[in-house]
Amino acid sequence: MKRFLSISVFLLLLNGCASDGQPAAENTPQHKADIYTSLGTAYLENGHPREAVRELQAAIAADNGYPQAYNVMGLAYQQLNQPELARRTFRQALSLDPKNPEILNNYGAFLIGNGDYSEAVRILKKAAADPLYGTPQFAWTNLARAYLGLKQPQAARQAIAQALALLPNYAPALQLLAEMEYQDGNLPDAFSHLQVVLAQQSNNADALVLAGRIAAQQGQVGEARAFWKRSVDAAPYSVAGKAAQHLLMQYSGGGQ
Repeated sequence: MKRFLSISVFLLLLNGCASDGQPAAENTPQHKADIYTSLGTAYLENGHPREAVRELQAAIAADNGYPQAYNVMGLAYQQLNQPELARRTFRQALSLDPKNPEILNNYGAFLIGNGDYSEAVRILKKAAADPLYGTPQFAWTNLARAYLGLKQPQAARQAIAQALALLPNYAPALQLLAEMEYQDGNLPDAFSHLQVVLAQQSNNADALVLAGRIAAQQGQVGEARAFWKRSVDAAPYSVAGKAAQHLLMQYSGGGQ
């Protein structure tokens, strides 16, 4: 019953009419595109990228000059592992709104995932520099990832510092910093950062794997196994979850 009601409300919004039977002011191509894009975003956030693409195609059919529809569609294609479609769609979004920091950040993150670190740095610098961007810590953290891809750890640390100056204890930035400290052998600092991350995101499978590695290297095998079990419980089929399963087998005979 609730599902039918929500669909009815959606159709009413999409085809809204004034009480005198005349079309409502909101019943414009852009308004329709906005509604379809919101629905596509909801599908994407709930793990249904194919359904998201369907709604976003409807948004573009309603208004092919609506940049946010292309932005979200790029994210959907990224989840569907269709990088060329994602790249093309992000570029279309930027052709319509070239200074939009959210689109720039999403495209920059996509470029990092595809190994195009130099272009990612160029794009993400634009996003991070926008004084009107509501969440610049996203761009600064992604910029740090791009610098790491270019083997520039000092620049990466500076970008992380910018992210944390904007939002202290920002979990993605702290997790990236923890990974860097771990690689440099600074285990206490790495673990300290992870404790802050896990206080905010107790089911963060990647952070749990790294916390377990640190505990194991410090001789706390029982504690390490507890972290890895939590990682498996949180995301058994993810890369982190599978790594945790392998580590549990590797340390199957360990104790405190």
